[in-house]
Amino acid sequence: MQTLGVWLRQAREARGATLKEAEEATHIRVRFLEALEVWNLAAFPGGDVQIRGFLRIYARYLGLSPDQVLSRYTAEAQGGGVAAPTAPRGAKPAISSSSTSRPRWMSAERLIVASILLVLLPTIAVGGWYYFNRWAGGGEAAPTATAPAEFASTPLAPQTSPLVTPTFPANPDGGVTLALEAIEHVWARVTVDGTPVFEGMLAPEQAESWSGQETVIVDTGNGAGLQVTVNGQPQGPMCGRGETCRRGWGADGEIAVSPLTPTTAP
Repeated sequence: MQTLGVWLRQAREARGATLKEAEEATHIRVRFLEALEVWNLAAFPGGDVQIRGFLRIYARYLGLSPDQVLSRYTAEAQGGGVAAPTAPRGAKPAISSSSTSRPRWMSAERLIVASILLVLLPTIAVGGWYYFNRWAGGGEAAPTATAPAEFASTPLAPQTSPLVTPTFPANPDGGVTLALEAIEHVWARVTVDGTPVFEGMLAPEQAESWSGQETVIVDTGNGAGLQVTVNGQPQGPMCGRGETCRRGWGADGEIAVSPLTPTTAP
């Protein structure tokens, strides 16, 4: 049985189309189309989401059933001994047992006692000095001493972890590759290098992907319904639930775009 890559190539050749012509029609770069046809899954920085999006777009261009193509992909990637790649999401650092185990003398109870003593010791010392001088001076009151400012107990400001924002990996060939995955039924519009390439409804779990030389801009009527991946790096949801928003990305990261007005939304 022929592989999915061979099937795609034969379908393209049957149309009499070159890879360059397929690139112009699908907005998928030649190197990604060629990787699909030779079944080089490691060539996709966006992993499984990007591959599925490209397969869906390429199947429509070739006149094939996207569902049948995706079923063949799943069967060959999982049952054929080829693992479907996934986009890198950053490995969690291993936590050594030495960092989690706390010595006996660092128990919570002893830390509390030590903190109380640090606060009370300066006060006790000042009070003892005051009464000692009063007794030694025959009952005459000694000048009232005030504790130095550095002994004042001041609450420590809670330490907060810095907000971690997704990094933006540069595409080695320049340009930008964007993948959308719908969490729920959601309207979206995609513009690549100034040319509208998609506008319509996306169903839950539907994934699409596009590549541009300069910019990819996405409009949506429900930001929480779309998960965005750019150059293989997850960027999270478009915006908040029920919010109408527009965002764009270029080769160097997210770019400023004009806000989506009610007249431009569906």
